[in-house]
Amino acid sequence: MGALLRSRWPSALGLVMIAATSFRGADVYVVALVTMLAALAYLTAAATSRRRAAWVAFVVAAVFVPVGVFTRLDLTIPLVAIAALLVTYGVITLERGGLRELAIQAVGFAGFTVVSIVALNLGPAVAAYVGAAAVIGHGVWDVVHHRRDKVVTRAFAEFCAILDFGMGVLLLIVTWMTMLP
Repeated sequence: MGALLRSRWPSALGLVMIAATSFRGADVYVVALVTMLAALAYLTAAATSRRRAAWVAFVVAAVFVPVGVFTRLDLTIPLVAIAALLVTYGVITLERGGLRELAIQAVGFAGFTVVSIVALNLGPAVAAYVGAAAVIGHGVWDVVHHRRDKVVTRAFAEFCAILDFGMGVLLLIVTWMTMLP
């Protein structure tokens, strides 16, 4: 069992994060925030050309999530501002080959952020489906990056995939359970 945990620690950390972010139940706001922060972690790694930078971004994000959850402040503008700074930094510092990955991650961040914002502005049931689609979509993004072994470490992609798929499924289950008579 110990060897299995040592080899699958990213998955175990993903499960711990699902529990930590869902202690009050599944929440579209938390799912949207996690989706945006996950995309920002990838953008951070691409902009700095440092695969492990995604972990640093995750640690910083670990502060944003509780602040967002407890204050219900809209963190979209600060996250978009950070993304713009990262893209600017990357454009200035990266070699030509790194700009392609930066562009992919910037488009990914923009797409996941737009879908997350849309989810936050819909009625509860539809918001849950759109939020779940966004976070599960990012889970697919994680799997693709895990297979490509680019931008972020494979461990980070595994962690993020477990977190994303788990949060999406949990949100769907809670939504379906609350709709039952």
